[in-house]
Amino acid sequence: MIRLALGTILFLAVALPAAAQVKPDAAPERFDVADTNKDGKVDRTEYDGFVEELVLLHDADHDDRLSRSEVAGARDPSKFDRIDADKDGFLTALEIAAFSTGDFAVMDANSDGFIDRAEAARHK
Repeated sequence: MIRLALGTILFLAVALPAAAQVKPDAAPERFDVADTNKDGKVDRTEYDGFVEELVLLHDADHDDRLSRSEVAGARDPSKFDRIDADKDGFLTALEIAAFSTGDFAVMDANSDGFIDRAEAARHK
């Protein structure tokens, strides 16, 4: 009985601190993911690529359009109605591209053709 208790105590003494140190890696910041060349700014090509990746990520049924239910878990699903220009209940590549053109322009506050980290932070 004493051996079992000592064994349990020894196990807990070793295992608990080790378990407490194991932390999953934090998800990368959206800016860092979009900044594919790691120059500290996101140009239009990087931004478009990032948007395309997000569309692919959310297009669960792979029909090349997004339904309201597919974007329900997105960062800001409230944008759906603004992006859905023809109000058919789906977001097409053309609708998303048209919206992202305006979105990029708004985020690029100084109109230099790039979104820097400070500009991106203002639009979280």
